[in-house]
Amino acid sequence: MRFFDWLFGKKKSAPVPQEQRADDVQPSGPQPIQGPPEFLRAVEIQRAYWTHNAEEQARLEARSLEQLNWPERLRLHHLICLQRLNAGPERAAATEKCRAMVRTLLAPDSPYRPRPALIWQGQSAQMGSDREPDMQGELLNPSLTHLGCLEVYRVDAANQPTRLDFVSFDELSGVLFAPPKLIRAAKLFFDDGHGEVVLVPLLYGTTWAIGNEFDREGRMTRFVAHLDGVELRALGASGIGVGQHDYSVRTPDGKASLFGLGSVSEISFPLDMRDPRFDVKARARGIDPDEARRHMSTE
Repeated sequence: MRFFDWLFGKKKSAPVPQEQRADDVQPSGPQPIQGPPEFLRAVEIQRAYWTHNAEEQARLEARSLEQLNWPERLRLHHLICLQRLNAGPERAAATEKCRAMVRTLLAPDSPYRPRPALIWQGQSAQMGSDREPDMQGELLNPSLTHLGCLEVYRVDAANQPTRLDFVSFDELSGVLFAPPKLIRAAKLFFDDGHGEVVLVPLLYGTTWAIGNEFDREGRMTRFVAHLDGVELRALGASGIGVGQHDYSVRTPDGKASLFGLGSVSEISFPLDMRDPRFDVKARARGIDPDEARRHMSTE
């Protein structure tokens, strides 16, 4: 069976994970990882990215924040988050850095800010139907590591994973997901009109280092190394995710709902007049931005 066939194979939807708070980071120790060679290579790519690199962090911190582009800022934030998973003085030293980076990444001009979204859950066979979305509101990954972005593997011509990357919600008009697996295929639809097939890990990368056997099954989500006092708390958890990727949707009345990535079949990102790039995105969708404003203002 080809790897991509395996990714698209039929499987029951993963159950909605249970959220747990765990402030103590307790590495589970080395555990063997089972699966086909392609899966093991994908895991190694993810593990390598989510391993703290002090030298890389020092190089990025040697430059001012203004000198870093948004992907570099996100990478620095990831390294700071990984530093917070270390015990002792390293964790304490990284706390304020992490707090500052979260504020930067959630700012209105950040591509990693929350974004209004429509979410459909259930099997992929339901996609394309006229049914109403199961949830809608401001979408965010409640892990401090991810916020408003989707973790993906870029793939080669044979649909084999080549590298781990992070696509901001700001770039997307929508996502369609294949049936749930520990690594599931997805089709990204970008605001500029092009599409791309990627692979999406169901598990947070930290799971391979500090997760237990239940975390690795992708049936639950827990959060460690919580950071108190940040805006993220209102959207759900405020720690670093372990286990299945979680998402949070906040409605206009301030209520937030958590759900697992394994339950999602489709996400659509509508236009948002608060978006700094509203005009550009509207024109890319063949919509007159002024007409869209008039229409939205009368609703």
